[in-house]
Formats: sequence, C-alpha cells, structure tokens
Amino acid sequence: MSAPVTAETAIEYLVDRGLLAPSTAARSQSLGGGVSNRVSVVTWSDGRVVVKQPRSNLAVAADWPADPDRIHTEVAAARQWADILTNNGPVIVPDVLDEDRECHVAVVAAAPDRYTSWKERLLAGHVDASIASTLGNALGTVHAAAADDHQVRQTFRSDRPFVQLRLDPYHRATAAAHPDLADAIETERERVAQVKRTLVHGDYSPKNVLVDPTGADRPWIIDFEVAHWGDPAFDVAFMLNHLLIKSMYRPEDGPAYRRAALAVYEAYDRVTPWDVEYETVRELGVLMLARIDGKSPVEYVTAASTKKTIRQVARRILTEDLESIDDVVGATVEAIDG
Repeated sequence: MSAPVTAETAIEYLVDRGLLAPSTAARSQSLGGGVSNRVSVVTWSDGRVVVKQPRSNLAVAADWPADPDRIHTEVAAARQWADILTNNGPVIVPDVLDEDRECHVAVVAAAPDRYTSWKERLLAGHVDASIASTLGNALGTVHAAAADDHQVRQTFRSDRPFVQLRLDPYHRATAAAHPDLADAIETERERVAQVKRTLVHGDYSPKNVLVDPTGADRPWIIDFEVAHWGDPAFDVAFMLNHLLIKSMYRPEDGPAYRRAALAVYEAYDRVTPWDVEYETVRELGVLMLARIDGKSPVEYVTAASTKKTIRQVARRILTEDLESIDDVVGATVEAIDG
C-alpha cells in the first residue's frame, strides 16, 4: 500500500490529483474516530471535501486486519444508493468526486459544517423519532429497489469486507468470549452468511448519519465500506442495536430511544416486500453482546452495571423465544427496571 494520506498530506494529495489548485488557500483537519480509516476534511473558500483512505489493520486493541481495497466497494455502494434515492430521496448520499485505485483513496463531498453526527446528538439526549423514521424509510427503499437488480447483485457479490469487518470480529469473537452461547451465535452467523437478498450497507448506525441540528435539511448517510449482497435484517438490527444500547446507557431517556428504534423498524417494514422481524431479533442478540464483548465494544459503555444489563438482554434474545421487536423492547425495559 502507498504512503498514508493523512490530515498533514491531504491538501498536497488533492493538488497532485488535480482536485485543488496549487495556489488555493486550504486547511485540513483529521475527523474524529479513524478506527478503520484515515479521514480528513479539507476546506477552502468555495469547497469542502472528505479524503478517506482505509487502514489495513484497524486501530483497536485486538489484531484486526482488513483489505484496503474495500474503499472501492464503498464508492460503488455510495453511487448505488444515490442512484436509487435520487436528488429527492429522504436522505442525502455524498457525491463521489474522485477514486484512486492505486492508493485506495476516495474523495467525496462533505456535509455543510453545521451538520453533526446523529450519534453525538443521541448521546446528548436529543432523540428525534422523525429522523429514525426517515432512516428506516431510506434503508427500506434501497433494500427493496436493489433486491431485483441482477447487476447490483453482481457488483456486490463479494462478502469479504463483511466477513473481515463484521462476522469475524462480531460473531466469532463474541462466541469465543461466551462459550455457553457459542452454538446459538454460530447458528446466527451461518444464517446471516447464507442470506443473499439485497444490497446491505453493513454499518448502518448513528455514527454514519449526519444531521442538521436546525432540522432544515435532510440527513446524510456515509461510510459504505462494508456494503455487500446479503441479509437485509442485518442492517435493521445494526441500527436498532445502537438505539437500544443507548436506552440502557441513558435509562432516563430510555423511552425516547426505544420509540426511535420502533420508528426505524416500522418505517422500514412499510416499504419492503418481506418480513424480517424475527431475523432482526436473532441478529440483535448477537450484535448487542458483540458491542460489549466483541472486538469493537462501544466506547461510551464503561459502567459494569450497564454492561451487565446489556448482556442480560442479549442472553434472553439468544436463549429464549423472543420473536418481535416489541419482545426485545419489553426485555430491555425489564432489565433496566431490574
């Protein structure tokens, strides 16, 4: 792989690619996070772009290698989402401005500076069910539209990013941490791996949703590096998992988070031709446990008591006959109250 493109070198990189005039007064800064990618935003008088290059080994405590050419899957998926949703869709997908196949770098349009991560808003207690409903609608619209498209299926037929970034670090690592649940987790891993139904985002979570705090404009959807042809229930469960974990992390706002989770699912269910509620519940059990005991635990859950509550709900999903999102919501409430 070529030299890293960092915040310090991003402006020079854009000049070399012919995307920025050498005389332009620009500034560059690293964006927060950076676990799986080096991400910088470069701003000048009349422009603002994001420069993104995947890491070949993720910046976490555990060893977590992943192929950097996943950026090209991300580019293709962003373009596919934009094609399906068009300019008048419920969300905005950033335009891809440049794709560097030699250095594995993508340059995309950046959201206006006023936008912020939905994750940050949620963690601050600002829970808007209308945003959740919009996200469920957008996800369902893309899933339904892509499902019958043979060309899309061929484009995203490789599930390598999904295996490297999800099945191995989430399912297999969590099974190793909980031997008594290993059979149930492995059964779910095999089920997810075998379903080939539509274009899956793979990282559909609040951190990859940018929102306008004023509510004047539509949310942006970003980060498509785990996109693949697979199980639509995975995307639904991934988003619901984050909302339900937050309901246990901030129990004082628990009802709002749970309403948001239900709003995602209900909006999704209205626009898709299938019923994946049971599959979503099964995957929720694994993902909830994975975000505590897998390779990528949520960084804000540090209290032992909160971890215990989340594990309790996940275990109930994996060992009892919970069949609906309402069942999971009920188990969450019982665990918090207990």
